[in-house]
Amino acid sequence: MNVGPAEILVILVVALIVFGPKRLPEVGRQVGAAMREVRRMQNTVRAELDTVLHPDVTPPDPSQATQAAIEDTDHSTHPTLSSPAPENYDDGFAGPSSFS
Repeated sequence: MNVGPAEILVILVVALIVFGPKRLPEVGRQVGAAMREVRRMQNTVRAELDTVLHPDVTPPDPSQATQAAIEDTDHSTHPTLSSPAPENYDDGFAGPSSFS
């Protein structure tokens, strides 16, 4: 289900008319909290189903995934980030390659 900008605008206008400008922020907070709770329940059910359907596969440890992502961002050994481009480097764009 895709909701575009026009549909969101219509929903917001209808909500403003129904709830009024004073209660609209409170209703928005309640809707946000309800959506977070639904997502949390969804993730719990998904994890339980994965555990039951695939008992031989151990779920990845989130702390190890975070550490791996941090290690991948080490730019000191990356050749294109640790050294400047050569003078005859063509980046594929027309025009001067340096600004002065």
